[in-house]
Amino acid sequence: MKILKYLFLLFFFSVNSQTLTLDECYDLAKQNYPLIKRHDLIAKSKDYNLQNATKGWLPQIQVVGQATYQNDVIQFPIQLPNMTVEPVSKDQYKVFADVQQNIYDGGMITNQKKIATINSEIELQKTEVETDQLEMRINQIYFGILQTDEQIQQTELTKSDLSSGLKKAETQLENGVIFRSNVDVLKAQIINIDQKQLELQSTKKSFLQMLSLFIQKNLDENTILQKPEKILIQDENKRAELKLFDLQKAVLDQQKSNINSRNLPKLGVFFQGGYGKPGFNMLKNEFDLFYIGGVRLNIPISGFYTKKNDLALVGIQQEEIDIQKENFLFNQQFQTIQNNNDLEKIQQLIEKDDELVNLRESIKKSSFAQLENGVITTSDYLREVNELDRAKNQKITHEIQYLLTQYNLKAQLNQ
Repeated sequence: MKILKYLFLLFFFSVNSQTLTLDECYDLAKQNYPLIKRHDLIAKSKDYNLQNATKGWLPQIQVVGQATYQNDVIQFPIQLPNMTVEPVSKDQYKVFADVQQNIYDGGMITNQKKIATINSEIELQKTEVETDQLEMRINQIYFGILQTDEQIQQTELTKSDLSSGLKKAETQLENGVIFRSNVDVLKAQIINIDQKQLELQSTKKSFLQMLSLFIQKNLDENTILQKPEKILIQDENKRAELKLFDLQKAVLDQQKSNINSRNLPKLGVFFQGGYGKPGFNMLKNEFDLFYIGGVRLNIPISGFYTKKNDLALVGIQQEEIDIQKENFLFNQQFQTIQNNNDLEKIQQLIEKDDELVNLRESIKKSSFAQLENGVITTSDYLREVNELDRAKNQKITHEIQYLLTQYNLKAQLNQ
């Protein structure tokens, strides 16, 4: 009857409680992870950087005001008949605007925009690396709840077996067949089971509080977590770190292009116009308007001094990234081999657990019959019940370990 009552309560709670899957926990944890807020900031930074780079094609304008005094000015060394040439003033003034417009910049602006885009993707990928690691943390909590849940159910079944034995023992005590100490042995063990249940319920509560923090959802002891199925792990690595390495190399490639562009000729037009004393006519010693415009070709030469070394330094950085990627893949492969071996070992243990549980079930049934007939003592029966409980708990632990290892391997390979 107690088992039926327990199953009825379990059904009642399943109808009136929220149910969660492991995938739902992954999604909620990633959505509510504080680091996810960086996505909007990264997108805004990318837009600002792209806008700033694009504005390199706008006319570059500056306004300059200048007042000077000089100790000497140009003077004619001879006197011309019937003509007086007034010397230029030693104090001179001018205000002018200088406008320059790029026509060809060697690809500098295009490179800057590409670098801004890749840097934005790198920052997003770093966030992805962090959030992917959430899955393993969720796994530990989720499967911890599943294990404590199954252990609580198992203690209830063990308690039921002990209660059945206690009833038989109390009947035998009333008939004067056994001593009270034989009954007390079973009562004491039931109290131990009650204590174990309290510990398991407290552990489950702690796990639920941790999971609730990650997924930002209120969970209580009636929350039901679906037990995931065994999965087939493919031999394919999709970790976010691999894309991050590729992006880091890509931005270095773009830096190489930037170094080459920096040393290409630049072509532009310019215009300068203003008002000052004197103007461009140095013989006219008065305030006047002036302007000049034209085409400017700039051929950088000094950049070639360091171009070879600059490219070599970027190449070294790319080689360092290759080494980091190779080291990452090595560690991943090492961990994958270890996990696969663990899975094989645990599967073999589960198969032995099934054999052991069947044997212990048979022995317990025989012990109960022997107890009923007075062939064995309550201590003997208690020993067999405990052995069955230990075998079942061991099987629970191995089954949860197997699933946890599988889903950790899945998270490790980002599948």
